[in-house]
Amino acid sequence: MKYQREELLKALQNPKELKRLRNATHHKADKNPGDNDVEKALADWLGRLKLLHGLPFNYLVPDTKMLPEESLRFFYFNTLWLDYLQEGALSLGRSTSSMKVHDQAFASDLDYLSRWGMRKQRSKVLGHLVHHLHPDELKALNADPIPVNEKVTGFLLRSGVVSGWEGLQIEAFHDKEQTQPATLLRMDHLGPNVLFCMYEGEVKSFRIHEYPETLHFGVDTPVGAGNDFTKSFRYVVDVDGHAAGTQVKDSIAPPVQINEYERQKGGRVVKVNALAKAMQKSLETSISYDGPFTAAEFALEMVEGVQAVNFQIEY
Repeated sequence: MKYQREELLKALQNPKELKRLRNATHHKADKNPGDNDVEKALADWLGRLKLLHGLPFNYLVPDTKMLPEESLRFFYFNTLWLDYLQEGALSLGRSTSSMKVHDQAFASDLDYLSRWGMRKQRSKVLGHLVHHLHPDELKALNADPIPVNEKVTGFLLRSGVVSGWEGLQIEAFHDKEQTQPATLLRMDHLGPNVLFCMYEGEVKSFRIHEYPETLHFGVDTPVGAGNDFTKSFRYVVDVDGHAAGTQVKDSIAPPVQINEYERQKGGRVVKVNALAKAMQKSLETSISYDGPFTAAEFALEMVEGVQAVNFQIEY
């Protein structure tokens, strides 16, 4: 279709007509902007913007009293606020009404690219490590853009553990039972002791723990028990629907008192043989386990993971 000059000028003042003309001669935003260098660069820039890269720290924490030492602050973003952030950035240099009409015509494409770019930032940061992700997380990274009006949640942690625990691990879940992992969008150190994390969707529980470098034996210290150490039991084999390795309730098998098997009181050195025999006897009594109790079974009972702290959030 050919336009006369006056008709073209009139069309350029109408966002719907301008978009129709654009679509008649050009493709819409690709489903995979990675196939288009221009859209890929634009999606990357918009995605980083909506994940608040480059935003001054005092915009996130207007007053230091809001994030004191040794504190943790959970948050969720209103997606409209993120849209306005994008609108403000794109408005720079907009000086005529025709430019505004142009931006209105392509607003939906820009919104698509920004939501696609937000999700792709994660795979970009991971680099080659993306090949080692769990299939479910890899599938989420390669899926369509973040849904329209999807909530973005996260937390700010200001603590000595950020700098003290190298490789601090964060796990986030959409449920309190911690069975539905959330997709991480951004995890950055904003300072030596400040950690900033953003997740796709509404996160309801977090688990924060040290990097699991090695396996080791460990015991428990009941609250207010001083130096009285105990050790709870695990199922050695599958029993009545309980998988081997899962925890036995204390009401079924009371924890063994480690202090009773010290070589000398307060010496913190344990008589391993005596402790192993006591564990075997307790398992025989509590869950009717009559199998072997070798070094393997003893290790199953004694092995410990890293220390972890769990948080549940009520929005």
